[in-house]
Amino acid sequence: MSNKNIKKYIALFLIFAFGLPLICVLLVKNFSIFQAGTLNFILYGIEAMTPTLAALIVTAILGGSVRIRVFLKKCYFYNIKIHYIVLAVILPVTVVTITKLTSFIFVHDTPFITGITAKKLIVIMWALFAEEIGWRGFLQEKLDKRYGHIATPILVGIIWALWHYHFFWLGTMSAPLILFLLGYIADSFGYYWVTKKSEGNVIPVSLWHFIENLFFNLFLIRHGSIVPYLIFVVYSTIMAIGVSMWGSFSIKNDSSIN
Repeated sequence: MSNKNIKKYIALFLIFAFGLPLICVLLVKNFSIFQAGTLNFILYGIEAMTPTLAALIVTAILGGSVRIRVFLKKCYFYNIKIHYIVLAVILPVTVVTITKLTSFIFVHDTPFITGITAKKLIVIMWALFAEEIGWRGFLQEKLDKRYGHIATPILVGIIWALWHYHFFWLGTMSAPLILFLLGYIADSFGYYWVTKKSEGNVIPVSLWHFIENLFFNLFLIRHGSIVPYLIFVVYSTIMAIGVSMWGSFSIKNDSSIN
């Protein structure tokens, strides 16, 4: 794919990924029917799924139905590597659990663990399908062809963080903005490498996203004091550095073998 076509894919993707949530926000802000109940819940699900919707829409516009089938097979059916799926479970569980243990020692302002409602669980499980086809399956692949394994996760992390504007606007999400941005960039490095090593299959990264969200809610990481979230960002950054060193070394090792 030429640089010109890559730019076209990326530009259209960003227009849809950022524009579709804006439509949802305007509907909620201006029509009471969307402000509560089933329609509000459905609209929230659509908002959350806009990265995937954007990727599918752009692929359909520029590549047609055949390209969509190829794209989805790459994302879900090819290169299923169990060891990266296991890694995508172990890393978020470890980072969030250590975060909770550390913060529990210094800031004892929330229970160690809490339950979640069925509705909340549905929202959390939606992460298995809603975002990663767009962020890692589509956008990361396009950016990686131009920017490589250092700049790409930074760019995707920034875009991914900024995309959450609609949740902040509607008040369904809150966090210190700088920490939020840094946390998403750090996570993006882990997400980048587990997807790259899976050759574009998004099952590992989707599981990682889901598990991290689940444990965030179980351990109340973003509730109460800012300290737990700060600790999480620190540990995530350490994880990102370690994963990036491993990924870079493996690329050099593969190159030397070939």
